[in-house]
Amino acid sequence: MNNNNPADDLEQTLRAIEAAYAANLPSRLQSLSDALEQCIREPAAAEHLNALLVKLHGMAGSAGTFGFARLGQQASDLEIRLTAYIKDVKSGASHDFSPLAAGIKELLRWALINPKAGEGVPEAQANVPVSHAVEQDNADGGRLIYLVHDNAESVADIAAQFQYFGYEVMTAGGLEELEQAIRRRPPAAVVMDLAFPSGILAGAEQIARIKAVSEHRFALIFISTRSTFEARLATVKAGADGYFSKPLDMVALVDLLDRLIAREEDEASRILIVDDEVETADYHATLLRQAGMDVRTLYKVENILQVMGEYRPELILMDVYMPACDGINVARVIRQDALYLDVPIVFLSSDSNLDNQLNAIASGADDFLNKPIQPLHLISAVTSRVKRYRDLRSLIMRDSLTGLFNHSAVKEQLARELATARRMQKPLSLAMLDIDRFKSVNDTYGHPVGDQVIRALSRLLQQRLRRSDIIGRYGGEEFVVIMPHTPASAALPVLDQIRTSFSNIRHHAEHQDFTVTFSAGVAEIGPDIDAEELLRRADAALYQAKAGGRNLIVKA
Repeated sequence: MNNNNPADDLEQTLRAIEAAYAANLPSRLQSLSDALEQCIREPAAAEHLNALLVKLHGMAGSAGTFGFARLGQQASDLEIRLTAYIKDVKSGASHDFSPLAAGIKELLRWALINPKAGEGVPEAQANVPVSHAVEQDNADGGRLIYLVHDNAESVADIAAQFQYFGYEVMTAGGLEELEQAIRRRPPAAVVMDLAFPSGILAGAEQIARIKAVSEHRFALIFISTRSTFEARLATVKAGADGYFSKPLDMVALVDLLDRLIAREEDEASRILIVDDEVETADYHATLLRQAGMDVRTLYKVENILQVMGEYRPELILMDVYMPACDGINVARVIRQDALYLDVPIVFLSSDSNLDNQLNAIASGADDFLNKPIQPLHLISAVTSRVKRYRDLRSLIMRDSLTGLFNHSAVKEQLARELATARRMQKPLSLAMLDIDRFKSVNDTYGHPVGDQVIRALSRLLQQRLRRSDIIGRYGGEEFVVIMPHTPASAALPVLDQIRTSFSNIRHHAEHQDFTVTFSAGVAEIGPDIDAEELLRRADAALYQAKAGGRNLIVKA
């Protein structure tokens, strides 16, 4: 009698396939490296470029399936860039291959050492204090900036502004010093605040050479007192990612830096699989988990609404034919609730009858996939649907100025986090922040400058808080921060650090720079406190902070 569990057998099979892929990965990476060297020698040779494209395409299509999500994603990004480069070469356009080569070298560098680096953060690390998390990030150059200058007095002030935004800054007194520093410790970005004695064109050419020979990619930004077309063109030819003229708009500069060096930090897609056949559900769940997704399986369809409320899936993968209730009727039940009108429903069935498939789509489903399905096809279909869902949700739930959750979305998030905290019996804190004397900022400097101040605070909050913390623009100059698994005693010092940093950030107006502060109130959940009461208590504490002189944080 065979006592093996089919789900265990499947897991062992998939693990064996993943192990075989992992064992063969070094030779795949070496093959990619060999193809890259051919292209570096002849960057316009079609046969070499196409061979490199095939290598990247294969890695992009397979790595994520076998548990190397970061490797697959970066290979996919490079494949897209290489495709565009090949198209330009065919059209006769002149483009520099070195940035693309540097990107592939960077992928090879970390993949050969640890191909699963960055695949996830252990739960124990999720609640590391913010200052410690920043130090860990800086340790590998993730937020390290080299500031190249020829004036120590003026550069100290710029360096301090970067540090308030959470960057680590090291200065270099010229290009030779910069080159040596890059060899010792590669940065995330280089910011040039340098007057070139031989002219900006010659200086830009020197920078281009340094960037080309570096094994590591980094962003390059120029700061200058000049804003001529010739100066900007010279920096573009050097591979610059940005150019800012003085007086410097630090918020705009930090905005650009964040976009340039931001790491892939998307949360895993939440997939709900509904199927009464346990083995089939577990099989598909294992495939999607191997691709980096968060998957929950449901075998009893009558529990669908309860699970929807708790789990909030971003896609439902469901069989059409189930004994208790067919999937078409389940889809109609789901669509009756306005909260779930936009959640993608994908049917998975062996039924190839077109009329039946159309009937399933008419019930409110978004797609129909046939069993058996190739793993990559399943992963691709699910990934594209979740991405579209997230894009649409972002348009509905995000504030256009800051990119943070808007008023209604942050209240929805609060209700969800509150329910989770109660179920898990964990603490939760909520903070309400308000920029001090913001009306005066708008009246004195104008609304565009006021928007700049709002963006600065939103950027600082995103940088200094954990990924698990939820930030929203509640209205005007008021923000809400939800901090799961955090008592008020732990939230206060974190928010106070942010308050201190924000008070030191200089905002640029037409004729002068100025600083602004914010006040905040913090409340913690209790046995009988619902979402509205938690908001009311945080707002009352904020009022106390304002009455106490502003630039304060008060606990309710």
